[in-house]
Amino acid sequence: MPTDENLYRLFERSPIGMYRSSEDGRFHFVNAALVRMLGYDTVEEVLALDLDRDIYVDEHERPRLIATYRSKGVIDGVRAHWRTRDGKRLVVQISGHVVESEAGGATFDASVVDVTAIESQREELERTARTLDIVVKQVPAMYWLVDRDLRILRTGGAIEEVLGYAPDRWIGHTLYDVNAVEPSSLDPIAVHQRALAGETISYTSEYRDKRLSSTIAPYRRDGEIVGVIGTGIDVTAMYALERRMVDAQRAESLGVLAGGLAHDFNNLLVAILGNADLGLRETPAGAPGHAALDNIRNASLRAAELTDQLLAYAGRGGVSSARVSARPLVDELLRISAATLPANVSIDVDIPDDLAMRGDAAQIRQVLLNLIANARDALGPTGGAIAISARLCHHTGEPDVDDVHTVGSSGTFLLVEVADNGPGIDRETRRRIFEPFFTTKSTGHGLGLAAVLGIVRAHSGGLRLISAPGEGARFQVLWPAATTPVALPAVAPPNALTVLVIDDEDLVRDVVARMVEDLGYAAVTAADGIAGLEVVQQRSVDAVLVDLTMPRMSGAEVVAALRERRPDLPIVLCTGYDRDRRGPVEANAYLPKPFRIEALEATLAKLLRDPEEV
Repeated sequence: MPTDENLYRLFERSPIGMYRSSEDGRFHFVNAALVRMLGYDTVEEVLALDLDRDIYVDEHERPRLIATYRSKGVIDGVRAHWRTRDGKRLVVQISGHVVESEAGGATFDASVVDVTAIESQREELERTARTLDIVVKQVPAMYWLVDRDLRILRTGGAIEEVLGYAPDRWIGHTLYDVNAVEPSSLDPIAVHQRALAGETISYTSEYRDKRLSSTIAPYRRDGEIVGVIGTGIDVTAMYALERRMVDAQRAESLGVLAGGLAHDFNNLLVAILGNADLGLRETPAGAPGHAALDNIRNASLRAAELTDQLLAYAGRGGVSSARVSARPLVDELLRISAATLPANVSIDVDIPDDLAMRGDAAQIRQVLLNLIANARDALGPTGGAIAISARLCHHTGEPDVDDVHTVGSSGTFLLVEVADNGPGIDRETRRRIFEPFFTTKSTGHGLGLAAVLGIVRAHSGGLRLISAPGEGARFQVLWPAATTPVALPAVAPPNALTVLVIDDEDLVRDVVARMVEDLGYAAVTAADGIAGLEVVQQRSVDAVLVDLTMPRMSGAEVVAALRERRPDLPIVLCTGYDRDRRGPVEANAYLPKPFRIEALEATLAKLLRDPEEV
């Protein structure tokens, strides 16, 4: 106990807990504030306590603190965990010093502050900050805090997910450092300086190939601006979608305009051509005016070709739906184009013989001719290479960032690509290249690619352009695919199970094959039972869907033949009616026509899981 009376009063009346303790954990004296902090009634009760056993939550914590701080002689604001008389836990902050006695022992004089509430608030703030950081990341958004010198103090949110580097990469650096290494499309220094002057600014900019929507605002403390706080949201995908919507609306408006003009102009051409033909019939060759009438007719025919292209762009041209084989068509077009291709232009074709699409053969021919001519012109006098390829693919109907026109629904498509290794196309030209009358050629009229877009749109197909300056250009056209009566390459995930569809009706066979592919299997088709047996003989098949009534070989006969060759092969009999009245057939499952894709999915799932369960 302090002996000086003034010191004693200071000790006893202090709102801060004070005590002296021995190394063995006994109090020598304590003040009233410490007694109240620990929840006891009298000083004597506290003096009877053992610090290690009765005060510290962890009885090993005090010996560790003594071992750490005895060599220093002082304890400066160390936090420890105490408990009160009723078991309540406290977080305390201890400050004091070691007093070495002449006898060789040591005592500890210390003051204690209860920081439980402060610690609780700090933990709550940290939890709130972590929660906020998680929320911000999911937007995805970022935030940053800079001081008046534009030095970055803190960052957080989805920085790594959006920008690709660690959140703490630039902490401690200034915005001048950041802008020198990775400049933004908008000067960040000027924007942040405006915020330091009290202004709140919202803007969009491009940074690290991302489109960011940012808000910069003053960061105030006690009414004084001490820095700037900024938030940024990645709107790259949203911006691309908006641009596609604007482009689509503009294309639709231009299509309506072009279609109306072409329709009205065609009516005029009927009169011009009709009168020119009548005049030519009435004017002998060599007579005055005959050559002029012939020129009028030829010019009118060329004008009619232009209106046809306008109608194609507007999607108002007639469209038939026939099966068109891809390889023979491309070979024919290359023969036609051979005379216009310079010797320094090479063409490589990679199209399997059995691929086919559905559409108007003349319009498909026009699309491919335009794309080949466009690739030739892009190569220019220096020449280069053109690659034409085709493959089956499954499209989900979801838009892609490179889409010019997205297919309207999911399904199986034939993707035909015409690529060149020319100079490539910049972003602004890519946006306008399919507009009618827009051209980058000195002699072009700007309707070739516009007609391509219209024809693809009329066929419910898709069109994609992948290009950048210095990287050439790849035009990809997605046509509705036509399944063939021979084995098709699997349009399914790697290692997918293969289902053979045997049906003599083209429409039925095609739609069932597409259903099978949509369910994640690979589909092969055969037009009758004999062709189906040949497919099973030549390749691996995991299940068979077979029609009951077919020419040459009925479904029942196919099932019997398959049972002899592959007794374990799962077979689904698709029954409409038993025209030949053959009675029950030993198939694993039956699907009555017409059936929905859900029924097909359940049947195949059960069959291919365990055929014995069916």
